[in-house]
Amino acid sequence: MSKEFISKATRNEFREVLTGYVLREIDMFFEAGGITPRRDYDPQVGGQRRSLVECYYANLDFSSVADVKKLLTVYEEVIENLQQVAERNPDGQSVTMNALLRRMERDGFRYQDGRFVAEVLKASIVHAPSLVQLTEESIQEHVEKARQKVANGDSAGAIANAYTLVEEFMKQLLRKTNTAFNENEGDIRTLYRAVCTPLHLDPKGESLENYLKAILEGLQRQIAGLFEVANKASDRHARRYNPAPHHARLAVNAAFTLCEFLLESFEYQQKKTERRAS
Repeated sequence: MSKEFISKATRNEFREVLTGYVLREIDMFFEAGGITPRRDYDPQVGGQRRSLVECYYANLDFSSVADVKKLLTVYEEVIENLQQVAERNPDGQSVTMNALLRRMERDGFRYQDGRFVAEVLKASIVHAPSLVQLTEESIQEHVEKARQKVANGDSAGAIANAYTLVEEFMKQLLRKTNTAFNENEGDIRTLYRAVCTPLHLDPKGESLENYLKAILEGLQRQIAGLFEVANKASDRHARRYNPAPHHARLAVNAAFTLCEFLLESFEYQQKKTERRAS
């Protein structure tokens, strides 16, 4: 059995703290980490709030780096909230907050500049098969899932899906092209700059026609726009505003167009290399 990065004791302690919030507040904490509850799960705990937390926990693999990072975002939101309460009432939540931080320290996590960090997560990252296998069908499959969220009224979730698709797709392209990059990097603007080199997509390239340079510069702006909307209006972080359905559709369609273009560029460069070798 794989090692769980966050112990059950720590999870239970955060769960008990979360019972002090109303159900919608609990939902918002987990939405900040992009986590959804498992609706068919029957938690063996008492109380509506405890049950809700356990339904969210049931959708996580605590031995998975990706899932633990999502949960860390939730716990960071909880700690930040407790800090704000403690500032207004120093004798109130500070004891609870310190107890949670000590529990996280036992699991190997340090709270630094508002984030939980741990060397154990960095050491455990492996090049496992990623979310996207490099085919047009797989891109469309993930885009359809995002579109279903739009249809179901989950615009923020759809934007988060679109962002994850682009992030994971570019990481796999970087692996396929043997391009060095930081596996922890979550900024698609940085990942795109790295992808541009092996795929020869730098708009400053001397061999490119001017009209192609203009399109590639537009792609850079499109990626920057997706980054901003995902940070402010998706489930990746605490939302600043709730996105409209047509904004979510725009983000999803932009992600599809981008990934389709990157896939075709990757295949084109592969064929060029094969022709040279033959």
